[in-house]
Amino acid sequence: MRKITKSLESNTRKKIDQILSNLGWNIDENSKNCNVFTERAKIKEQNNKFKGRRPDFVLYKSSTDIPLAIIEAKRSGQNLRSALTQAVDKYAKPLGINIVFVTDGTIVESYDIQGDSSLKLDEQLVVDFISEKLLLRFVNEGFSIYSPEKVTYTKRELIKVFSGANDLLREEGMREGVERFTEFSNLLFLKLISEIEEERENDGEKRRLEKKYCWEAFCNKESDEMLDYINKIVLSRLANKYNHSGDVFQSELQIKNSENLKKIVDELSKLKLLNADSDVKGDAFEYFLKNSISVGNDLGEYFTPRHIVKLIIDLLDPVFKETVYDPCCGTGGFLIESFKHVKKKCKPTKENLEVLEEKTVYGRELTGTAKVAKMNMIIIGDGHTNIHQMDSLKNPLKEQYDIVTTNFPFSQKTQYSSLYEFETNDANPIFMKHVIDSLKKNGRAGVVVPDGLLFNKQSECVKLRKLLVETCNVKAVIQLDPFVFRPYTGQPTSILIFEKGKQTKKVWFFDVVNDGFEKTGSKKGRPAIKETDLSLLRELWADKEESDKSFSVDFEIIRNNNYKLTLNAYRKKVPLKGQTKTLEEICELPIIGGTPPRGDLESWNGENPWVKISDMGEMYINDTEEKISDVGIKKSNVKKISAGTLLFSFKLTVGRVGIAGKDLYTNEAIVALIPRDKSDKNMIKYLYYILPALDYSPYAQRAAKGSTLNSDSITDIDVPFPSKEVRGKIVSECEKMEEEKRGLIKQIKLVENKKNELINSKIFN
Repeated sequence: MRKITKSLESNTRKKIDQILSNLGWNIDENSKNCNVFTERAKIKEQNNKFKGRRPDFVLYKSSTDIPLAIIEAKRSGQNLRSALTQAVDKYAKPLGINIVFVTDGTIVESYDIQGDSSLKLDEQLVVDFISEKLLLRFVNEGFSIYSPEKVTYTKRELIKVFSGANDLLREEGMREGVERFTEFSNLLFLKLISEIEEERENDGEKRRLEKKYCWEAFCNKESDEMLDYINKIVLSRLANKYNHSGDVFQSELQIKNSENLKKIVDELSKLKLLNADSDVKGDAFEYFLKNSISVGNDLGEYFTPRHIVKLIIDLLDPVFKETVYDPCCGTGGFLIESFKHVKKKCKPTKENLEVLEEKTVYGRELTGTAKVAKMNMIIIGDGHTNIHQMDSLKNPLKEQYDIVTTNFPFSQKTQYSSLYEFETNDANPIFMKHVIDSLKKNGRAGVVVPDGLLFNKQSECVKLRKLLVETCNVKAVIQLDPFVFRPYTGQPTSILIFEKGKQTKKVWFFDVVNDGFEKTGSKKGRPAIKETDLSLLRELWADKEESDKSFSVDFEIIRNNNYKLTLNAYRKKVPLKGQTKTLEEICELPIIGGTPPRGDLESWNGENPWVKISDMGEMYINDTEEKISDVGIKKSNVKKISAGTLLFSFKLTVGRVGIAGKDLYTNEAIVALIPRDKSDKNMIKYLYYILPALDYSPYAQRAAKGSTLNSDSITDIDVPFPSKEVRGKIVSECEKMEEEKRGLIKQIKLVENKKNELINSKIFN
């Protein structure tokens, strides 16, 4: 069998040359205008400052000898962290410059020495090479900069227009979410495409859309005439030009009140959405999604934060002539980023652009948002013809695409599982099977998945995971912080990166605790912070190093653990001192309670105490906030717990404990634990004192509102288990402290009473 040699550093340099050339840098060292020098500095005096090896690239300010940045290139798969250290210490510091880029041809990392941080533009990490104009701004202003005020102003004004348009479209009777969003998108598209055509004409290029169909042709007309002109002339032309690939533009606007249309057009006319320093044209729809006060969940599910989209596409690294598919493309975020990623690395010839625009990105979307995805693709350069409104699960694919990337809608139901040889109405595993099936052999995928799919012990989820690791090489599971998708959802999610065709040997897990933004669910957005784990992730990606955020797990361990692919299932446990036993060795199988039907009044307000987590405050539980009836007991799976039984919460507030002071019933968030050794009278109290002190993170799974243990993971918990004599001493000492605590609480209450008496006596004689 023929073995292909590995790519060398020179291959990475070729890629850099092309990207820099596309960005406007002059890489021709025979030209007097060259501002990119390879393996040397521009002048001898600078060259003499290097000791031994020389930098791969030095970028200069045009027509000067002033160095601006270093680029250190490594062959694919080499460590970027060591490359960064080398570039800083050996090249940047001797030249007295602050900015460094390192790359292996796939991942690009930026760094500012003085700021000790990655470069940031508008609070987003800079993970690409940049133009000389933008680089000069970083040199002069520091590692974190913002778009010019005129662009920031445009964004703010755009958001104001969104908000006002929402109100007007509400008056038209349109529903919140996709319906209003799609209607506004039609008008926003007309504004953007008109500016693009004007810019194209100013650059001496041929217009694609004649002036009579653009904004200036109707924006100053009277309201009735404007509505009539857009419906009969403009939309008719756009539908004829673009609807051959599906319904992109409707035959007429849903807006019927011409005065409302006039108000929206007048507001948009005040804005200039294109700017040389901004990519507003590609971001405009995203601003609507993120900032419109009326965005509901039906739109939120289509929005994946841009820095997460960018990360996934960079890790997959689509290249020219590869096909990229998103079966749930929403507004087109993954496809747009893929299009940009490929375009920046290829020569902009007519033939190449034709392949890029017509044979690169493919998408499907169930809802009318597919129209918006098409508009987005037209705005950034085309590719809209391969986006279709359809149910992806209803239409299976077999080995059709090189790359599949998506954030499918979670917790949906489907009737098409039989098409994928599954038996379930849960769409989560079926979406994943669709992704696997649609990949060519050796194809790559990057998918955002709900954590439940990665640990759920339901047979179809286990079947999916088994299929995944046995037929694909799962390269990484990247656990995302639950705040990443706020304010849309707090659903715990992870990113799966895998390649089809070979069985998994080991999986690299990485824990993203900080993604560069505050942990807040505010609708105003998540303010940026300096701390981000994404830089470390990108640095370690090539050789999947272990760190305090990452580790690898062998296939055999995963197979023997029900094919679980959650990070917490393999997180290293902090060793406990002395002898330990699992909870299963100490106690009988946990008894899990339940909840009577909430809507059934006969089940409630009875005489039977029913314990939930909020009732577990004192050691002994003798009364409860809610009580259930005998009917409620019969209609549910509540369990009767005998007096003296230990109660342990295992959902959300994991580790809270109590002891049943009398016979009672519990809900499904609490388990009853009965020691196997009935002769040890101290066992219940020992567990009562020791269980709240344990770290449950290695056993817990993440949930939308916290973390939870599963019935099968409760029994795996390691518990410190010294000799019977030592356990007895621990209980005795803890009881003394509890008595002391009760005395202190009593003293506090006495002091509080005296204080209140003093105040009352001085004020109310």
